[in-house]
Amino acid sequence: MARVALETEGLRVVGAADVSPDKAGKDLGTILGLPKKLRIKIQGDVGRLLRKTKAEVAVLSTTSSLRDVKGQVAILAKKGLHVVTTCEEMAFPTPQHQQAFRELDRIARKSKVSVLGTGVNPGYAMDALALMLTAPCAHVSRISVTRVVDAASRRLPLQRKVGAGLNLNQFRRAQTEGSIRHVGLPESVHMIATAMGWKLEKVEETLEPAIAPRDLDTEYLRIPAGAVAGIKQSARGYRKGELAISLDLQMYVGAESPRDHVLVDGDPPIDCTIAGGVAGDIATAAITVNAIPKVMAARPGLVTMKDIPLVHRFNPHELKALPRKNR
Repeated sequence: MARVALETEGLRVVGAADVSPDKAGKDLGTILGLPKKLRIKIQGDVGRLLRKTKAEVAVLSTTSSLRDVKGQVAILAKKGLHVVTTCEEMAFPTPQHQQAFRELDRIARKSKVSVLGTGVNPGYAMDALALMLTAPCAHVSRISVTRVVDAASRRLPLQRKVGAGLNLNQFRRAQTEGSIRHVGLPESVHMIATAMGWKLEKVEETLEPAIAPRDLDTEYLRIPAGAVAGIKQSARGYRKGELAISLDLQMYVGAESPRDHVLVDGDPPIDCTIAGGVAGDIATAAITVNAIPKVMAARPGLVTMKDIPLVHRFNPHELKALPRKNR
């Protein structure tokens, strides 16, 4: 994200913070592997960073848990910063998170800033993209999204998150502990349903391991045949006794035909496939940066990808056109 921001005309990176001792105290340019230093020292304490640095927007990428990120968002908002966060549970308020969203919304409104949770998934591939594709439909009865990702091409932390290399007993134990799963499918279901005006009777989520059919290798791992290669996870939303929203995520090493597929059962029907799928790492960084002008122009409070105008490649002229009160 720092690299994308540094390369984006109209943005200026003025500070960075990370609690990791491997990064705190070092120059941001050094951490990014740039040929020269940026003279931006990574602070180990966000409070110290905010006391020393004047900024307009904070990009927050620390955790998937709303419970853990809530205090961080509150600190930034109270300091008068707009916030774009990749926390998956902040993509949309599910029923169990309504109270936390209301509290953060009050803080953001009082500070007259906007807060957005986004990313490639949730935030785009399995929700916002599907909603955009319903624009030419006079009627929609069902939305189905399938995302297939070959985890072999992704970073080690993601391979670990989907359980690659574990045996089945280790996977089930990690599943019970909640450490193996993609976070965000229920958020995507509720975003779609709310945008469509659908009242859901129930939302179901399932998670199963994808088993390696043969020995598999990644840059980081050796996965023997019969071991876990990743996950097959789904979420279903029902209305009026019928399936209305179907989200299927297959993320495992060796997944064949990676793709993002959206099927809208409507009038007219829409059947859209992105061959190869949207590359998750660069896409998450880019969509977070590209959303900045939309967040700065949004109403104060918590907003979601269904609330703000269509996010596209960063346009520096959008920032220049913003009223001074939004900056």
